[in-house]
Amino acid sequence: MSFDPSSAQANLAALNDQTMAIEFASISQRVRKRRLVLYFGRETFSDNTKYLYLSDIARKRSYEVMWCSFSSQLVSSLAARGLPCIDLSQNVDRSIDLLLHAAVAVFSVNPNESLRGAYALNACLAGAKKIQLWHGISVKHLVLELIPHLTLRNSEIRRPFYMASQTDYVLSTSSFFDRYWSGVFGCKNILRAGFPRNEVLLRPIKPFDTIGCEYDMDLDMSLSARRKNVLVLPTWQRGQETYLMTPRFLQTLTAIAQRENINFVLKMHPMYKLVGADTIRQGEGFTFIDAGVDVYPLLQRFDALVTDYSSIMFDFLLTGKPVLTLDFSDKPHQNFEPDFSLVPDLPYRHVFTPDTFIEQLGKALYRDELRSERAIMASTIFQTDPTQASNQILEFIDQLVDEREASDGEFVVHGRG
Repeated sequence: MSFDPSSAQANLAALNDQTMAIEFASISQRVRKRRLVLYFGRETFSDNTKYLYLSDIARKRSYEVMWCSFSSQLVSSLAARGLPCIDLSQNVDRSIDLLLHAAVAVFSVNPNESLRGAYALNACLAGAKKIQLWHGISVKHLVLELIPHLTLRNSEIRRPFYMASQTDYVLSTSSFFDRYWSGVFGCKNILRAGFPRNEVLLRPIKPFDTIGCEYDMDLDMSLSARRKNVLVLPTWQRGQETYLMTPRFLQTLTAIAQRENINFVLKMHPMYKLVGADTIRQGEGFTFIDAGVDVYPLLQRFDALVTDYSSIMFDFLLTGKPVLTLDFSDKPHQNFEPDFSLVPDLPYRHVFTPDTFIEQLGKALYRDELRSERAIMASTIFQTDPTQASNQILEFIDQLVDEREASDGEFVVHGRG
């Protein structure tokens, strides 16, 4: 099948051909690899692969690095700063060549999302060593653990499960989670390290950290004011709202902001991203941030975090500041989540109901008694030095690249003469 470089959309559609995928997978497992590491993420520049990629390009290394995306806007932004990247949709033949020859591929979301569900592009990575960093400690059952709850006859559900379960190594920040992550991805190889994105919580912000963290001056002025700053993070709710998405809750925030001199900043989960949406001022003390904004460079500036069950709450523990979560003790949000038995049973959070939110917020901001418990929880779920996450993972990637080059140089000669 030939590709027409002038018709990117048609070329990408052709990459769902199953026969092509089978053949690409076979070729990928046979072709000699280059000293090349590819990084994949969301449509926006965020999450663990962002920070690992930035650490990788900032150091002396012995292989080529490339950020891979279908977003021409993101690729243009990275290229303008001299960062190595490729728009996978622009020249499909070049993209195929690049993926076929990669020694290592690193993901922080489901490959189905990063590769736009293209079977053939996923197949091009069959011979690469694939590392899954994911995007946070979870109280959600994920990927293969969802099989009892969803129908795999639906290809839109089956395809993400298939692509995610091809990973060779999965990151686990603590021995407490090893069995969980192994089951989620069907992966027997655990990589012990912290999350690269958490380094930005514990060190000064670097210039490239703010790529993908663009926001307007109103927000900056709000966070710089002499007020308490509270970040509100509803998680991805699978089409079923929690209290944090109701008019009652938003009205409560507005009233508290005006009465108690508090800034509330609400950011939706990236799955709800509205392309092109800007940060919007919603009145004194209440701001929305576009769902696509990388909030990690801002986390140090907040005094507390409020969520239903976003994974960011666990990273926020590293700041030492309070976390408030919605109470699901009477009834889970879905029949399979949230499941707080997936994390250590320690008193690290202030739990609230719709009726007790104001009381619990005041307690967290002004009468907090859980600081030592949060520190214990953080050390339990992050067993390695969180400031060394990237260094530890990159040391392992160096090893994988060297091993692949060595194995590609091996062959057996049979016969005499």
